[in-house]
Amino acid sequence: MRWNGGVLAGLLIGLVWVLVGTVTVVVGRRRRRASTAEGAGSAAVIGVFLLVVGALTLFATALLAVVPGAPGE
Repeated sequence: MRWNGGVLAGLLIGLVWVLVGTVTVVVGRRRRRASTAEGAGSAAVIGVFLLVVGALTLFATALLAVVPGAPGE
């Protein structure tokens, strides 16, 4: 397993996407409950998208950490 600057940066970026997505989903759901306007909860859809992007980023970063490579790369 490799842990270098790129892997750590990828993990950090993935975690940020997941956190932002979670906050957006929560805020969108609260707005939908509190409002009667049409489309009030559309932020929750964007939050789900951000959660998926974060999960894919974390998955790709985990693959980078375990893919064998030449020593010193």
